[in-house]
Amino acid sequence: MSTVDSNGNGGLTTAEVADLLGVKRQTVYAYVSRGILHRQMALDGRTSLFDRAEVEELRLGRRPDQEGEMRTMLATRLTKVSDDGLWIRGRDLISMVKDGASFHDVADLLWESPPDERWDGSGTRNTAPSAVDPSVLRDMPLLDQLRIIVSIESARDPLRHDLSPKSVRAAGRRAITAMGQGLVYNDPSGRDDDSFSATLWHALSSEPPEPSRLRALDLALALLADHGMAGSTFAARIAASVRADPYSVITSGLGVIGGTFHGAASAAVHDLYRDAAQSGDPAAVVGTMQARGAQVPGFGHAIYRKQDGRYGALMTQIVDGWSEDQRLQTVFRVRDVIGERNDAIPNVDLALGALTFLADMPSHAGEAIFAIARTAGWLAHAMEEYEEKPLRFRSKARYIGPTPQT
Repeated sequence: MSTVDSNGNGGLTTAEVADLLGVKRQTVYAYVSRGILHRQMALDGRTSLFDRAEVEELRLGRRPDQEGEMRTMLATRLTKVSDDGLWIRGRDLISMVKDGASFHDVADLLWESPPDERWDGSGTRNTAPSAVDPSVLRDMPLLDQLRIIVSIESARDPLRHDLSPKSVRAAGRRAITAMGQGLVYNDPSGRDDDSFSATLWHALSSEPPEPSRLRALDLALALLADHGMAGSTFAARIAASVRADPYSVITSGLGVIGGTFHGAASAAVHDLYRDAAQSGDPAAVVGTMQARGAQVPGFGHAIYRKQDGRYGALMTQIVDGWSEDQRLQTVFRVRDVIGERNDAIPNVDLALGALTFLADMPSHAGEAIFAIARTAGWLAHAMEEYEEKPLRFRSKARYIGPTPQT
């Protein structure tokens, strides 16, 4: 039976935690010593109590223990992620986007923007910095282009060191707008677009943007804006903890999101759809991938076990936008071929890869969409971290190298 902690809250005993996680009591003690779980003493001064929510998160996201692995638990008022849903400041994100919320709406919710602060949706001229030759940018990966654009916007903003919420929000709008306008893949010059998603669409695709397809892109941005304490978000919070300016926070996140286990996952999905469409036999393409020992992309998640609600929400809009496109059948066939043999759930990367594939964007466009979207979350976490005591992420190192010579 659960006990009550010193604050009157229900807590789990060591035996209950061991039973819930399916491990021995000694393993629970090891989790405490490694900082994976935290305990407090009950009123009797002897019984260890554990927070039920923390234990449940460990249970849902637990991977096999790895030597040298470290886990950190941070308190946040921003985003709650679980199999039951995805909430932004207490609001159901999936329901919000189904009701028409835009990426800018979600960003403003994350940033707690007051009504008198508005995004400027006017102007879609490509504003890649004049100090950089657009032809040079065009030869670079999109993520590298974003890093350059953000760095130059930082240099152009003399007020970047103002860390007040209003100033951070202004910097965020400035940086995100520049990221959408400055990308060089297609040439959007001469177009008179009136929305951020249209500007970004023309930067990444030469296909005409129908309203339902633009909504799919905007919805993808909204769904990817924040997702708890992912690696890039943790990096952004560390940068904010040392009081880095908002642009430096963004570049910290961009440095981590480029990892193949993070923002680049949808590129492999895009390539899978492309190869399946070219061969006409999705099962053979998936089988060849599996024969090489490669992990099938777009399935499974470290947190979700039942469903990734972002996948369903985005795929619904994709089906609406490309209902007459024969390539949509390739998307469905790939999903079904994998689903017949694999119990892992489809995740948002499976839908994001479908979006970039059907929109005739480059395979790595999903990474750029992911990075631009997550910028909103990074800055929300930065504003939250600016309220904390600075320099609180100071890890200690235990030297295990050769004995120093004297």
